[in-house]
Amino acid sequence: MKKHIQLAKLYKGKEFFGYGLAVDGELLEQQVDTNISTKPNELPYITASFYLKEQQAENPIIIDLDQRETE
Repeated sequence: MKKHIQLAKLYKGKEFFGYGLAVDGELLEQQVDTNISTKPNELPYITASFYLKEQQAENPIIIDLDQRETE
């Protein structure tokens, strides 16, 4: 099942704090920063940075893209 990201506007109280990425209405954890880039006549894109915890870096999951295309 594919999950789609959503752009999230972040607020602290009534003050705008920045942007983040969310899935199913939940902010993704460990975000360091996000940058939104725009160019004329192109869709905007977002670049997000995340901290990787030691366990995440040492034990990554494996996703076989060939299998996903046939489903």
